[in-house]
Amino acid sequence: MSGLLSDVRFGARLLRRNREVTIVAVLAMSIAIGVASTVFSVVNTVLIQPLPFTEPERLVAIWQVDPANSALWRPAAQGNYADWLRMSQSFEEAGAAVNISKTLTSFDEPDTPLMQTVSAGYFDALGVQPMLGRTFLPEEDRPGARALMVMSYELWQRRFGEDRNILGRTTELDGVPYEVIGVMPAGFDNPIFGLTVSPEAWLPLPLAENGLDRRGNDHTVVARLRNGVTLSQAQQELTRISEELKQQYPDTNQNVAALVAPLKESIVRGVRPAVLLLMGAVLFVLLIASSNVAHLLLTRSVVREREFAVRRALGAGASRLLRQLMIESLLLMMLCAVPGLLLTIWGTESVGLLIPTGLNIPHFDFHVDCNVVLFVLAVSLLPGILLGLIPALYAQRVSIVSGLAGTGRATGSPGSRRLQRFLVVAETALSLALLVGAGLMVQSFRNLQRLDQGFDPNNVLTFRVSTRGAAYTDSERRQRFFKEIQDRLATIPGVVSVGAAQFHPFYPQFGLTTIALEGQPAPEPGKEPRVTSIRCSPDYFAAMKINLLQGRLLAENDTTLSPAVAVVSSKMARQLWGAEDPIGKRLTIGGSRNPLRQVVGVVGDVRTDQFPPDPHPTVYVALEQVTAPATVAYSMRTTSNPLAFTDAATKEVRAVDRTMPVYLVRSMEDIVAGLDWRTRFVMSLLAIFSVLSLLLAVTGIYAALSYVVSQQTREIGIRMALGAKKGQVLKLVLSQGMKLTLTGVAIGLGASLAMTRLMGTLLFNMSPTDPLTLGAVALLLMLVASLACYLPARRAAKVDPMIALRHE
Repeated sequence: MSGLLSDVRFGARLLRRNREVTIVAVLAMSIAIGVASTVFSVVNTVLIQPLPFTEPERLVAIWQVDPANSALWRPAAQGNYADWLRMSQSFEEAGAAVNISKTLTSFDEPDTPLMQTVSAGYFDALGVQPMLGRTFLPEEDRPGARALMVMSYELWQRRFGEDRNILGRTTELDGVPYEVIGVMPAGFDNPIFGLTVSPEAWLPLPLAENGLDRRGNDHTVVARLRNGVTLSQAQQELTRISEELKQQYPDTNQNVAALVAPLKESIVRGVRPAVLLLMGAVLFVLLIASSNVAHLLLTRSVVREREFAVRRALGAGASRLLRQLMIESLLLMMLCAVPGLLLTIWGTESVGLLIPTGLNIPHFDFHVDCNVVLFVLAVSLLPGILLGLIPALYAQRVSIVSGLAGTGRATGSPGSRRLQRFLVVAETALSLALLVGAGLMVQSFRNLQRLDQGFDPNNVLTFRVSTRGAAYTDSERRQRFFKEIQDRLATIPGVVSVGAAQFHPFYPQFGLTTIALEGQPAPEPGKEPRVTSIRCSPDYFAAMKINLLQGRLLAENDTTLSPAVAVVSSKMARQLWGAEDPIGKRLTIGGSRNPLRQVVGVVGDVRTDQFPPDPHPTVYVALEQVTAPATVAYSMRTTSNPLAFTDAATKEVRAVDRTMPVYLVRSMEDIVAGLDWRTRFVMSLLAIFSVLSLLLAVTGIYAALSYVVSQQTREIGIRMALGAKKGQVLKLVLSQGMKLTLTGVAIGLGASLAMTRLMGTLLFNMSPTDPLTLGAVALLLMLVASLACYLPARRAAKVDPMIALRHE
């Protein structure tokens, strides 16, 4: 123990005496450790930490898929969900949830939190118990059952002041009294997919006793596997059931299958590739930093040849030298661990700033826990052990005689020089791979930014208004209500135009509707054309700046008293009628019982969903010609910052009906910006990593060449004494550095081609092997590396031959 403590004291004195080496090594490794551990905290939260439910490994989600496109997972239709659970034996508990919107009307200021209707087995499947009261019983999710409500801790705290006597009390939703039977625990965030906010209340989900719908896609299904039942067994059973339903309901289930996926996988599926890519990138940064430190330790080992010779001459064996040098390396890495952990804490708190404001990711609460602290220790100790081996191996190769006599090679052994060159090449290759990844992400992001949305999102305020209660059961009354609000909004100073529509672009609950064309035979069941159908006011096109391409737009005189008309998107016109003129064609939307509509206009394609990026075929019908929806989204085009008009818009809505809430208030610019958050998130972090790796690589190249030049001082002096010109010396040193750089670039290009194939799902309109990006990054790295080579080469060219000859 005394010998060990002596080694620790000696190592500490050595680090203190070599302050320059210590500071550079600690700075490089601390930053690399902090960056790596910050990204690991994201990996830990997203991919490693289990969901906060009882036995989360048994939790699955059941999706409805088309066998021809199984990559597109959709919520289930009500009828399919009911039959899957009724006919299967694989699940201990199961339940479904449907997102709804209802207004709390018990308060002076109405509130419209996101709610869900859930079946009785939903909470049991998740294994979550309420903090107060209970959840729903099986008999309470039947048609005609009592109006009950379970609320979130957040709603209980925000609206009811944490009143512990809330159970049994009633609160009004849309004017209807609901009895509160439970309050969920704080932080309960149940699985929702594709939404940016968390539900704050739950109501019973009644299943129709007959005529279950099999065409919709709105039931998010969660189930708990029975003990002993595997995922593959459950999948096989539901595949068999899907085949039976296909035979039983050929009209609706011809292209319907069930997919059983782990619940964790269902939640992280969209972000897993991005997170894994970031982890791979940050390990590159760690390797580059370790290469820099390895080079510093190797350089210091060459200087310590006499010390190693003395130790060996006094009887120090291989294990004794290994222990001493390993302790020195571990002390150095422990100095890096503390600032690395502090950087991790700061970086983890800052990760959320890269996610757009208002975008909530369920279950992703980034924080530093025991796993992250252990990772910090691991990435500190493991490189310390590996880096300690480098001087230890070098010490064993030192000749005792030449070391004691001071006649050892000034340039180190051939093996040490080879290792130095290898480290420079490795740093260059790793940096190039990282820079290529960042370059591809930047190009992809630019492509997304340039993507034509089909409308102008600038200076547009969007919000939703819902009609509730007995006063709005009549469609005509809702029509007048929405029209009066639209007219009042148009009078606000600074408002250019106002449009009303059932949905605005990128609203998460867009659905597809079947259509039938006049004069064409009915398609096979399940193969009917499906389009996005939007009910909107005539001014909607002006408010969103959707271009008219042919014919006319919807007009004010398109009412129930005039012929039924429709406006179609360009893509829909091409798909249905090809080169034919669509104006005057007639179609039925949503079933044969609906009226034939004549196409009167064609407008530009509008993206209505994030994925796929191609716009859906879309048909627009006038609000005045259909049954008015219960909820409408208004789009206000303004002359300046649209969010500044929020209070004025709310005031006009309340002037029509003071009980009406205004909710989901956002600017279209923010909505569009939130679509590419994954690309923006990955691009931002990759850019940071790339800059770090470039700096580290350039530093490594410069340090390596500077050391080589200093050790070749005598050789350079001899060359110059024999007549070598300064230009020749400059060329000699530059060629040494550029050979290493070009070798690293060649290896890095090969590694980049392999790495970027993993980025395919994150790139938009970009090839992972884009030659322009590969060439530009390689050229950039070579230019920067040439500068790092030039400085020591220029210094070498200025060597005085007489001083150089007396160097040793």
